[in-house]
Amino acid sequence: MRHSVILTFLMLCMITAYPCYARDFKEHSQIIVSVTDSWSDCRTTLFLFEKTGEIWQRIGEGIEGVVGRFGLAWDPAADGRMPGEPVKIEGDLKAPAGIFPIPMAMGMSPKPPSGVTLPYRQIVKGTHCVDDPSSPYYNRIIREKEIPPDNNIRKWKSSEEMWKISELYRLLLVIGYNTQSPKAAEGSCIFIHLKGQSGKPTSGCTAVAEEDLIRIMKWLKSDHNPILVQLPRDVYLRVRQNRLLPSPELIENRVVKNKIPLVDIRTIAPDVAVEMRYAGSNNFTGKRIYNCGRCFLRTETAAKLAIAQKEMRMKGYSLKIWDCYRPPAAQELFWSLMPDPRYVANPKIGSRHGRGNAVDVTIVDSSGRELEMPTGFDDFTPRASHKEKHLPPQVIENRQFLSDTMEKAGFKRLESEWWHYEDGGGEIIDASFDELCHGLN
Repeated sequence: MRHSVILTFLMLCMITAYPCYARDFKEHSQIIVSVTDSWSDCRTTLFLFEKTGEIWQRIGEGIEGVVGRFGLAWDPAADGRMPGEPVKIEGDLKAPAGIFPIPMAMGMSPKPPSGVTLPYRQIVKGTHCVDDPSSPYYNRIIREKEIPPDNNIRKWKSSEEMWKISELYRLLLVIGYNTQSPKAAEGSCIFIHLKGQSGKPTSGCTAVAEEDLIRIMKWLKSDHNPILVQLPRDVYLRVRQNRLLPSPELIENRVVKNKIPLVDIRTIAPDVAVEMRYAGSNNFTGKRIYNCGRCFLRTETAAKLAIAQKEMRMKGYSLKIWDCYRPPAAQELFWSLMPDPRYVANPKIGSRHGRGNAVDVTIVDSSGRELEMPTGFDDFTPRASHKEKHLPPQVIENRQFLSDTMEKAGFKRLESEWWHYEDGGGEIIDASFDELCHGLN
């Protein structure tokens, strides 16, 4: 009997001993994406995705929920953090941001709802989730009766007495946060559980309505290795490319709802330098063309640019953006002044700028000084070409540094202009800067 008790206890501990940050998504074919509008937002929307072949398919509509009272904070083990972004600690009233396994379900009833196939554990009297960072049982779910007899003295100062929290814990999913060799004070007892009647945010979990939680539980399958991806929308856009996560357009971000598939680059790469040349007179027209100096791009392109910017930052530099999305009216003006397809696209065909997936960029050092390049911006001569070799060695090196960084992030360069990089296709977007600057926050 003693051996069976010990075995049960060890199995319960092992249930939550999963890696805290998934990195290989080939083994995962079910994802719950939980996105908030900002780090401090306590409201979230959950989207269910299932992989068919190599394609992520969304299952149903978004599910409204709540997270921590003070929003989200990064899992300390995550590798996608940027300087200044919050990091989770015990008692911060923030839900963890990152990527986590969903190993099992729990609830007050002896059996799970009909149709649930995940491993299930009943919450009975004496079931604790230990939240005392000094305890050897920190972030473990333990039944008092399953503690080995030679350790029958409680070894924690505080815990969640789960059987007493029936309004929230009547049904829940265990989230594998900080569960592999739990780190003291980095957060504990993380679940997707029932939303309380008041609808208030949680102490650090994610909560949804009962009918939604039951639907999620029935959908999840252990052999699909389900995971939770929980992030602010803008951070999701930044990290999803490297993780091969579902397309940002499928999580219904604010811009898609407005029918303009563009985002401000500063919402995804806040530290990138922006000097929109056509928002002033320092360009080949000598006139101000745009009504504001903000850079708008398609979400996929913005995410790739954030990757390139991160690479630059790691080496002590930054990208500086000169142009992004370009309205059709501006393209027609530019063509009337420079009808040369090597440098300006014919508006009848349209440019990549007009599709929101092209950028004109250069590099600045840590002091904000531009590195020397072959020419200035809008230099419509052969010297601007990537093929130009009659240049100082340092200039060629700088040009190659920019090219290597952008291409590594997924961009293609335009051979006739060293500053121009583009990404993918898409339709021409007909939006004025008045509409963009006042309509997209």
